[in-house]
Amino acid sequence: TYGGEVDDITFEGNSKVIILGAGTYRIGSSVEFDWCCVNTVFALKDNGVDEAIIINYNPETVSTDYDISDKLYFEELSFERVLDIYEKEKPLGVIVSVGGQIPNNIAPKLAKAGVKILGTAGEDIDRAEDRAKFSSLLEELGIPQPPWSKLTSLEEAKEFARMVGYPVLVRPSYVLSGAAMRVAYTEEQLEDFLVLASSVSREHPVVISKFIEGAREVEVDGVSDGESVLIGAVIEHVEDAGVHSGDATMSIPPFSLPEDVVKTIEDYTCKIALALRIKGPFNIQYLVKDGMVYVIECNLRASRSMPYVSKTTGVNLMEVAAQVMLGRKLKELNVKKPAYLPHVGVKVPQFSFMRLDGADPVLGVEMVSTGEVACLGDSLEEAFIKALLAAEFNVPLGGGNILVTVGGRRLKREITPIVKKLSDMGYSIYATEHTAEALVKAGIKNVNVVYKISEPQRKPNIRDLLLNRQVDLVINIPRTGTLEKYAEMLKDEYMIRRKAIEYNIPVVTNLKMAKAIVDALERIRKSGKKLSVKSLNEHLEALRNVEKHSISC
Repeated sequence: TYGGEVDDITFEGNSKVIILGAGTYRIGSSVEFDWCCVNTVFALKDNGVDEAIIINYNPETVSTDYDISDKLYFEELSFERVLDIYEKEKPLGVIVSVGGQIPNNIAPKLAKAGVKILGTAGEDIDRAEDRAKFSSLLEELGIPQPPWSKLTSLEEAKEFARMVGYPVLVRPSYVLSGAAMRVAYTEEQLEDFLVLASSVSREHPVVISKFIEGAREVEVDGVSDGESVLIGAVIEHVEDAGVHSGDATMSIPPFSLPEDVVKTIEDYTCKIALALRIKGPFNIQYLVKDGMVYVIECNLRASRSMPYVSKTTGVNLMEVAAQVMLGRKLKELNVKKPAYLPHVGVKVPQFSFMRLDGADPVLGVEMVSTGEVACLGDSLEEAFIKALLAAEFNVPLGGGNILVTVGGRRLKREITPIVKKLSDMGYSIYATEHTAEALVKAGIKNVNVVYKISEPQRKPNIRDLLLNRQVDLVINIPRTGTLEKYAEMLKDEYMIRRKAIEYNIPVVTNLKMAKAIVDALERIRKSGKKLSVKSLNEHLEALRNVEKHSISC
């Protein structure tokens, strides 16, 4: 304590390492980072560290359990407090890359104060976290990225948006879970979003970039020692870009990417990791459009997908990263990863919309999920359906009533083949007037017309169907338009989604997600197989018999 003159414990010993935890659970920071912290503690102890010291202040975590670390400081994760503890303990160094964004944010300050950062240096963390510096690095490496501009004035931002065309993405630096990140479709929205982004990123630059619509999103988790790179997995999102990676449904291995695109992603990953002199865990996010690969961002820390990657591939990335941060080389460790996977791993987000009054279950570039669950299966569709069920998304496997409502001609055209598959499988289709008209015109028979919640006098009404649990799944794809003439339509769509959430009826608000669910249902029905039940140990045992290869580059 600050007023004390005598210590209750001794501070002797040379082999100590401090690990900074993730702080309180909140949207964007959950148990995934705590898994990374705890596995780092275990790996440090297995590799000769006498004292693994945790600094964290969340009583709900495993990392703050009394029997995990050798010493626990239940203190705030601030620059001043960490510095106090560092000066008292005199450890070998501090690990800032396994506890999410808070430790990463204070790493440059700690480094300037003389704190020994184990792993990636504070200045290199800044080169990745600072959006402008990272974009400049990509230009030096000749790696494509969406057109971007560092915000210097509102007028320059508007001029940039006019030049590249809307929509544009507003991106603050040094934030977790896409805080204040927004897609602007109009100049008015751009003004509002720039003010918001500047307020959450006061010390660091705000960057605006062209938002590429209809692109696939891919990410890579890996570990580098500054000389070699281990790529843990290339992960493909089910949804198109525009959904935050923490809210996205993911697949290992990728399910739609051509082999040459995967090779390009691996090549870019190696170049970026080596250029940033990464020594520890990292995550890089990509866009793929028309065969071109673009870089979105790079996080020089453990990502929330690392537990998922580690368990799907059988290679504990935190165990590898801990040894690298202690100074060992990947070639020396001779880490082997499977050349291919005998199973598919799918990760699905968990949401708490029902507990948040008025929350709209539409997904965007700012994260809203509160957890996640991953499942392994013998096929993509099996792993996908199992993961949805595990996340309490009650997929109607045996048939049922599906409510479909979409706005705009383009969305109606795109939803039609999806609904036709449902109809052919025997599901009963309910749709609002204009959606039903488009479906019938496309040749889908027996579409039941239902009326808007805002028209309670017209029957049958959507509100009654939801209230009486007569709907098993809602597919409601909102339009992105912001014109005043759409205001009533947008409000009505929101009311449908919100009521479905309140009555615990699964809602799909993303076209790619709707297609993936329907395709999975179709394949499972055609195969006639039941969902397999295997333990994680059984899957890991199967991995032991798979051919292995060493580091990626």
